Amino acid sequence: MHMFHSLIGVFGTGVIPNPPPQAIPGVGPQISAIVAYVKWGVLLVIVLVGFIGAGAVAGGRAFGNHGSSKTGQAMLISAAMAAVLYACIYTFLTSVTG
Repeated sequence: MHMFHSLIGVFGTGVIPNPPPQAIPGVGPQISAIVAYVKWGVLLVIVLVGFIGAGAVAGGRAFGNHGSSKTGQAMLISAAMAAVLYACIYTFLTSVTG
């Protein structure tokens, strides 16, 4: 509590400033490229998990391997949930950051 009061005393107004985020000069394009690569990588993983899960379900049903089929179902559900989160995360972040 003492540290909080000392912060208020430092700024004098009783309001702690909240400056907006600012990119480091000259690194904007590189950061954008890294974020784009990460987004494509995540999308690729979601699609691959979906296809592998579908293959595991089909293989488990065809060969009577119920463990493989259950694992494939879990993978399909995980891929579907990840796809929904992937689609909604940008909207969430922009609504939080303004």
